[in-house]
Amino acid sequence: MVVYRREVREQALVLFEYGFKYGAVSSKLGIGQGVARAWQDLYEACGKEALLDMGSTHRSYAYETKLEAVRRLEAGESPRQVMAGLHIASRSVLARWRAAWKQGGDDALRAKPREA
Repeated sequence: MVVYRREVREQALVLFEYGFKYGAVSSKLGIGQGVARAWQDLYEACGKEALLDMGSTHRSYAYETKLEAVRRLEAGESPRQVMAGLHIASRSVLARWRAAWKQGGDDALRAKPREA
């Protein structure tokens, strides 16, 4: 997995603020479209600080937030809409929650106790 320096994310941020979409950002900065799309999703959902500080902290979400996210996805909202509405930083976390919910129901979204 490639890790991009903050300077690259800053350049992407400027482009997003000028209205460029992930395809153009990918081309201009020489980064993968998947990376640029994830950055655009994060920027639109959580703002510029989240994009610039990504990877510096691990976010955790309340059970209620997870459940609301899955319910919105099941009701037909797009992942991007759910991310923006609930300030969720990653499209992949939505996919994990949805898969867990489909397999184990509401309780699958509850935090697991940590083992000592």
